[in-house]
Amino acid sequence: MKELVIIGAGKFALEVTRYIDDITAAGEEQYRIAGYLPVPEESTHAPADLCLAPEEFPPKAGTRVVLALSDTGHRRAMIDDLIDKHALIAENIVHPSAMVEPAALQGAGIIIGPRNYVGVNVTLGSHTVVNYHCTIGHHSRLGANNFLAPNFNCGNSITVGDDNFFGLSCTIAPEVVIGDDCRFQAGISLFDNADSGFSYLSPSRIKSIKSS
Repeated sequence: MKELVIIGAGKFALEVTRYIDDITAAGEEQYRIAGYLPVPEESTHAPADLCLAPEEFPPKAGTRVVLALSDTGHRRAMIDDLIDKHALIAENIVHPSAMVEPAALQGAGIIIGPRNYVGVNVTLGSHTVVNYHCTIGHHSRLGANNFLAPNFNCGNSITVGDDNFFGLSCTIAPEVVIGDDCRFQAGISLFDNADSGFSYLSPSRIKSIKSS
């Protein structure tokens, strides 16, 4: 039985807990949630009796953790200042219904949710999250700490850097190259390369205007 501390105690932490419970139920691995570590940047939704105060979680080297925050900036801070700094072990979490080759997991702390398809010869960097109902085309390369919201889809041979956030239902054309630290609006379709450090928005987003 592996005990896990969930870093985060918000809504996404509960979503990831379901993935972990499904893995245990399927007999692929035996996990027990030792507690949730709330962070100041998010509201707490985990059961109060399982939430750990800072003094209850001395960051001891070798402690197994799952990083369950959705904001890539907050995730990066926890990776650098907590997980890496104190040599914690970030567990890879792969839902039993996901189709992914073990060789695709090129680092630690990767989370792959239900009903995802990861193509042949894809590589995923450490702490990348593939939420659910996503497809990643063959021979694609994703770096570290990328967050793919539900219904992300990309063609083959894309390249993605680090610390990018893709909103709901983003679509990336084959062979597109994306830099680091970008934000992509929900529903966007990207056919050209994306430079680092930008937010990418769809100009056709619908807005409501009250009739007179």
